[in-house]
Amino acid sequence: MSISTRFALVFIVAMALVGAAFYMILDRIYLDQLKSQAETVADNVDAFGTWVAQYGRIWVKDDAHNGYLGHLPLLQPDDGTTATAGALRPVTFYSKNPALAQREFSEVVARSGSPAKFRLTSHNVMNPANAPDAFELIALKKIRDSGLTEYSELNDEGFRYARTVYHKAACISCHGDPERAPSDVRTRYGTANGFGFRAGDVAGIISVRVPARSFRRVALTVAGGGSLAMIIAAFLLAMLFVRFAIVAPINRLTRASHQISLAQPANLGVRRIPRRSRNEIHQLTLAIERLRRSVQLAMHKLGEDEPVVAGHAPARHER
Repeated sequence: MSISTRFALVFIVAMALVGAAFYMILDRIYLDQLKSQAETVADNVDAFGTWVAQYGRIWVKDDAHNGYLGHLPLLQPDDGTTATAGALRPVTFYSKNPALAQREFSEVVARSGSPAKFRLTSHNVMNPANAPDAFELIALKKIRDSGLTEYSELNDEGFRYARTVYHKAACISCHGDPERAPSDVRTRYGTANGFGFRAGDVAGIISVRVPARSFRRVALTVAGGGSLAMIIAAFLLAMLFVRFAIVAPINRLTRASHQISLAQPANLGVRRIPRRSRNEIHQLTLAIERLRRSVQLAMHKLGEDEPVVAGHAPARHER
């Protein structure tokens, strides 16, 4: 193959390798950005759960329509502007444990415009509504089998991220021995599931979903006609350089060398070449010019040294 053809193949392979390297680097950056978003969501969920857990339970007013554990009827002054202002009226407070509060928090986020969604689930859920989906089952298995603290993957649903949640001492009152669990917990959820944990056990995961496409689809969207045109322009520029800076001078030297071998005059164009040039083609041209002059000088000297016999032409020596 010619130098131009070989260079074209090398250029294409090199560009493919560079493109693959950039693809891998940008894909890693893309996944890291998605993971960072998911970690931020998990941090907020974790902080909220810690806040609720430090009180054991939180109490909310007039929330009978939502899930609750215990309730506490109280009397408080009427703060209205009517004639009954200041009079006592009955008010009921309903208790939420950390798991219930976090589930309601996740439901509020799911109904909001936030692109990232989350939920808490476990391999041993107390509430069937918190049962894990396909990704969460895989994440729970890998986390429990390999002792991981997190697990993530990019699939058709988007970027899925799972962070391990460990049971704290405050959680064991509801999730430890079912016989010692609060009566309202046993009444609401029964005693079959969600119990038997100890402090430090894997309680479950915070499962986060961030909408995302595969990086291949993102790259195809970002890489437009302008990028392709620049790559083609770079290829053409490199090919022109090889053609005129390497191939054409080599062809010129090949023709000149052929003429020199036939004892024909050959113009190597050495007058246009600076003597201190670092161009390898220039150095080769100057070397061939020196070789041409040395051959001419040797032939001339050989012709002068041959004896001439009367009536005979000088003998021709094999060269």
